[in-house]
Parts: sequence; structure tokens; C-alpha cells
Amino acid sequence: MLGLAALVGAVGLQTIWAPPATLTATTDQSSVDAAPEAPLTVITGGINEVAEDPVDYTLTGDGDYTVMLGQTRDIEAWIGDAAHNTVTGVETEVPNGQDPRVVVEHTEGEATVPDPAGSDLWVDTQEASGTIEQRWSVPSEGDWSLLVAADGTEPAPAEMTVSWTNTLGDSPWIVPLAIIGGLLVLAGLGLLVWALLIRRRTAPGNTGNRRHHHNNNDNNDGGAGGTSAGSPDVRGSSASSTPNTSTTPNTSTTPPSDGTGQVSRTQAPRMQVGRPHASRARLAGLLAGSLALAGVLGVGPATAQGTQGAPASDAPQASDQASADESDQYPILTDSQLERILGQIESVVAEGDAEQDPEVLKPRVADPQLSMRGANYANVQVSDDVRAAEPVAAAPIRSVLAPADPAFPRTVTVVTQGEANATPQLLMLRQDSARAQYRLVTAASMIPGARLPASDLSNTEVEMVAEDDGSGLVMSPATAVDGLARYLNVPDHSFGEQFAHNSMVDGIHDYQASIEEEAPDARLSLLRESIPGTTTTMRLADGSALVLGLLDARMTIAPREEGATVMVDEVAAALAGEDSTESDSPVEMTYREVVALRIPAEGATGDEAKVSMVALTDELQSVTYE
Repeated sequence: MLGLAALVGAVGLQTIWAPPATLTATTDQSSVDAAPEAPLTVITGGINEVAEDPVDYTLTGDGDYTVMLGQTRDIEAWIGDAAHNTVTGVETEVPNGQDPRVVVEHTEGEATVPDPAGSDLWVDTQEASGTIEQRWSVPSEGDWSLLVAADGTEPAPAEMTVSWTNTLGDSPWIVPLAIIGGLLVLAGLGLLVWALLIRRRTAPGNTGNRRHHHNNNDNNDGGAGGTSAGSPDVRGSSASSTPNTSTTPNTSTTPPSDGTGQVSRTQAPRMQVGRPHASRARLAGLLAGSLALAGVLGVGPATAQGTQGAPASDAPQASDQASADESDQYPILTDSQLERILGQIESVVAEGDAEQDPEVLKPRVADPQLSMRGANYANVQVSDDVRAAEPVAAAPIRSVLAPADPAFPRTVTVVTQGEANATPQLLMLRQDSARAQYRLVTAASMIPGARLPASDLSNTEVEMVAEDDGSGLVMSPATAVDGLARYLNVPDHSFGEQFAHNSMVDGIHDYQASIEEEAPDARLSLLRESIPGTTTTMRLADGSALVLGLLDARMTIAPREEGATVMVDEVAAALAGEDSTESDSPVEMTYREVVALRIPAEGATGDEAKVSMVALTDELQSVTYE
């Protein structure tokens, strides 16, 4: 019976009592109803920690809403002080008879927020309505979450169902129970056969026949009394000793004889010995069965419970720690995000260039590029001789510099070269805060011969450097920009010895000299100054630094003699708001210049230790008649 019970248990654990193939957890409706409504819902990667494979989730809301995938740190930064509900994970350690539940926590805060749907922070965005069913999937390593919102004013959905494949498998007791049950059944069958054989040999009819046969032998030997006198002692000795030493009754299937073809009477006591052995075998079987049942009822559930608890507690904790360590050095953008952002910037700039309207640029362009491009629009409208601003190309991307530090503001420098660009462009993007968009702040054409190390978003060694921080560099960024301004003003300035020669600087010096030659009756003065607080510096992987700075170049032309006049072109007159291109008073023209420099790492020697110019662009900003 114990063997059959074990086999039934093994079969039952695979069928009736087998764990479900899929496990499901839902939000506790009472807690959801009790939690205050919020404009945002955050679904963390904690829901994916209940299984090795990605889980499936169902989100239910009223009306239309948006589901956005982003890095958890970015979602938290965007939320700020806003009220929100957070789905932190799935609780599997629940009382007996209850289903696992999705855990939702509420955070108090602002009741309304701007619509987050169009933020640059999101890797992917999906418009939804009513109920959606999806599988948890993230683009790469890191700590990812989902942000759900209706429009920032209406409550965001917070009712969820999470389902996953049950990876715990069948009970570990299936195989042991099957083996134990099979052995017990075989042992029981063997004991049953043995008992039948013993019963057959000890049946009353067989004993009577043997006694009758023995009596006949005694009668036949009665005439030889002298020779038979010792037989009872021999038989007595055999009857008293043989049962204690011989094991023949336990193995033989036929009664043994005495060698004459007759059944020996000394075997009868041996048959009495077989019954106690059978009782002990049955007792041993009962003990084995009892131990087996004890294992099923006692050890079994404890072991199974421990196995189920391990994936739900130990493994996810280790995974979370690894994700936390990696997230500290995770890029601030993915390739798809950067491509989307650059595409939108290119589209907005192209529209602004077509309409010659700086207002069109504002969603995606900020100063100094906004004011410089606006000035170019104004100058182009005055004269066809003014060169139009270079178009901004989103692709192909030739290099990317993006610090891994997620703090705001965030700065990304990209080198692209479109078909309409004669040389590569150095584009600097900046995101001032989590709820702001990336905007183009600098677009400068690289000069021939300039070099920058290739880089991409996986390069986490890029870091921001303060403009007065010269550690690890041959000089601080502020010193380099200020020295360049002086060197451009005065070709013989001593800073020229620390600056790598290039054709762009020579061209600037030649242009300034030509103005003086063409206006011998005018006095010319030129003053360039760096604008403090506008320098942006990134330390590169090789230890050098890329510096982008702003210069204001003020050129003043004044008559040498009283009554003389200064001639300017129509663009300068238009910027000054004057109808005439002549002035008998000094004329001051201010150019805004954007320069990009590369400062070598400390320890460089020879020409490798000189600061080099990477890019430059300028635009006439203002003109005044004094």
C-alpha cells in the first residue's frame, strides 16, 4: 500500500498537484482604490525580477494615455516634485491561498505636470488607449522604467496585471517517490510470493503425509532394535542444531531429503523458523514506508519552499546591485535618442533657414547659435554678398562626445558632415533641465587639418571640466581662450609660441592687415575679448580637452582728420539703422566669434604640447555710429 501511495503521489505531483505553467499577479484593487490619483505612474524593472525571462504585463486605463521608456534616473529627474504612483515589483511571499500581487506605492506632490510625451529623455514612446498587453523589454543594460501619463492633468493608469512563466519546474519529490514506490511494490510482491510458498510448505496435509511416511519407516525397522537405538539421539541432535545454523528453508522451493529419497523429519522445525523471518521483513518494509512518508510530509515541503524562495529573493538582489553599479557609468543617451534629437534639430533649423525667421528656431536652438543665426538672416536679407549660415546636418555622425555624468545641464558634442557641408561641423547640444529639450548652442565648421579623436556614446571617460581647471592639461581652458584672443589681435603676441600654426589664424591676420591698407585715411583699432562664463570644456579619453569659447571682436574705424568720413557697406549701415553708408564719426562693428580649441594633456612635449584650433565661425552682430 505504501508503494502504491508513493506512485500515486508521484503521478499527482505531475498532474493534479503540478504547479501552473504561468503565474499571475495583479494590483491589489483595494490599495489602488485607496491610493490617491496622480498624473504620473512609474513602472519599474522590479516587475521583471520574478522570472529569468521577460514578463508580460497588462496595463488598464480610462481613455488615451502614453507609455514612455526611459532610464530610471531620467524618469525620476523629470518627475521631480510631482505626485506619482510607482509600481515597485511583484510580491510573491503572500499568505497561503492568496495570489501574488503587484505592489503600488504613492508619492505626494504636484497634482498637475506638463505633458511628458515629447521629452528627449525617452528612448521609446507608445500611444495607448484602454488596455494594452506587452512584454517587458529594454534596449540594453542599465536601469530602465516606464513612465505612464494621460496628459499631465488627468490621472494616469495604475491598474496592472503581470504574468510570467513558472520556472520553478516540477516538484523535486516526483522522481524519489516514483523510485521508492516502485521498490516498495516490488518488495511487497516478493514478500507475498515468499509467504505463499511458506504457507504451501506448512500446510496440514503435507505434514500428515510426512508423518505417515515416517511411521512406515519405523515399522519396517522395528526388527533391528539394536541398530536403531541411536537414531533418536542423532535425530534429536539434528533437530536442535540445524534450525539455528542452516538457511536452506529460506532459499529452497522443495522440502530437502536425507539422501535416500525420503523426507527427513529434522526439517519440520526449520519451517517454524521461516515465519519469524517473514515478520521481520514485513516490519522492515513498514519502517521503510514510514520513513518515506516522513520524507514526503516533513522534509519535502520545507525543501520545496526553500527552492521557491531563492529566485524571488537572492537572484534579483544580485541583479539589482549589478544594474546599480553599471548605471553609474551608463551613457546619457542611446544611439536612437541622439539620432532622433539631431533629426529634429536639423528639421527645425532647415525650416528657420527657409523662412529666415529666428522665432522658428527657438524650440531647438539656443544662444549663442540662436542670436548668430538670427543675425545672419538679417544680414542676408540686406545683401546677397553675405554668406548664408551653414546648414545643420544630422547625419552621418562621425564622432560623439557625451559625458556619463547624468547631472543637468547635459552637454553633448557631435561631429557631422552632410552633403551641403564643405567640412565637418562641430555641433554642441545642451539640455538645461530634465523637462527641457536638447537645443543646438553651437554650430562651427571645422578648419582644414584639425583633428579630434574618434568617439561614440559608449565612451564613458569623457567628463566636463571647469573653465579655470587646468589639472592634467598644459593650461586651463580660460587661459587658452583668453590667449587666443590676444594672439588674434596681435600677430606678434607671445601666446603664438604656444599655439599650433594653421591657415585660419593666418587668414585672420591677413584680413585685418588688409583693412588698414585699404583705409589709409582712417584709424583702425581691434579688440578681442573672451566672454567669461561661456566656456564649455570636455576632457577626452586621451587626456586632452576640447574647449568651446565665445569671443567678442570689436573693430572701430574713425576718420584721421576732421571733416573726413568713414565708408561702410550696406549691411553695416542697416545694422546701425542708418540710411547712409558714410559717417563722419567713428563706427564700431561687433562680431561674435565661436572658437573650438584642443588643449593637450599635461606632459606633452614639442609641437604636441601646443594648443590647436579645431573650428571657428563668426557673424556680424551689431554696428553703431558713435
